[in-house]
Amino acid sequence: MSGNRSSRAVIRLVRRPQSEKSASNLGVDDKGPFSAPDGITTSITFVVEGDRVLHVSKEVLALMSPVFRRMFESDFRERDANTIPLPDKTYDDMVDFLSCLYPNILKPISDENVFSVLGLAEEYQVDLLREKCLTHLLNKCNGDEASHKELVLLLLTSELYTLPSLYEAAFERVSKVQQCCELNEIPEFFSLSSDTRNKLLYRKSLALEDLKISDENVHKVLQLASEFKQGDLIQKCEDHLVARCKKSEKPLVHGLVTILNAADKYNLPRLREESIELAIKRKSFDLEQSPVFANVSHEMKLKIYSKRLKMFEMLFGRLSKLRCHCCRKHSDYNCKICFIAVTKEVFANAGMLF
Repeated sequence: MSGNRSSRAVIRLVRRPQSEKSASNLGVDDKGPFSAPDGITTSITFVVEGDRVLHVSKEVLALMSPVFRRMFESDFRERDANTIPLPDKTYDDMVDFLSCLYPNILKPISDENVFSVLGLAEEYQVDLLREKCLTHLLNKCNGDEASHKELVLLLLTSELYTLPSLYEAAFERVSKVQQCCELNEIPEFFSLSSDTRNKLLYRKSLALEDLKISDENVHKVLQLASEFKQGDLIQKCEDHLVARCKKSEKPLVHGLVTILNAADKYNLPRLREESIELAIKRKSFDLEQSPVFANVSHEMKLKIYSKRLKMFEMLFGRLSKLRCHCCRKHSDYNCKICFIAVTKEVFANAGMLF
């Protein structure tokens, strides 16, 4: 059986939280289908979790599992024993397994029992149950309701139990998760083999090459290109954003602040200079109203404010030399209306808002 012990523990933890087993640790009587002998088919007793017993049929187990058959037919001490301890098994997992195995019960495979049954079906080589579990997991993988975490868990399961069809299906779904940060937030992702994780990263990097950059997706593409260290694609994103800044229809304030943040975050010098030139022509209050502005570095903000101040100094220097048609005879402005009009005109000519 493939896989390592720590990865199996991950699946065990996900499939059955410890709180569900708390009742068994409080001395509650077991009232399941294997909790007592029936006097006819019971021929052996399994002991799990120290002192909990399961009354089962040696004949049924030998018929369904070659592992149990060898155990009962060989020179193992279990051949003549009436009680067999299974120290590494849990009561609930064994009940799930036996309930799906016994022909008079045939409990269906479900989300609640599939992982426990699959693990024991693999260990005891019960191919019938293994195939039922595989079918259930494939249906789960191909469905629309599986979360990213569930898909990663399915991929991990396919690795542990060598299930090629499930591996292909789960790998295809996980490779379409758009952002790596979503996968990095799933603990089970790091239990996947390094080979699988590298293949996922390579698949995503190939997918990036086919992306057509647009105003709608450029920031997402830039983030992915940075994650996968795709220098050429980062350059294309910067070119697109620089061109956007130079269009006659300038970005709105929030869009401009988002561009400023991108230039800062991904260290894009051309975009930084281009976006700063636009930012100094906008009101500082408007820039600060955008929630993204808080993410812009202190250094970038200082550049904007200092350049804005220098431009103000230059503009007011020009204003001191200008006179409107009705104030040309005065050394200072006496007409406030004319002062405002000329000031607006000077700022407008500089592309700034007054």
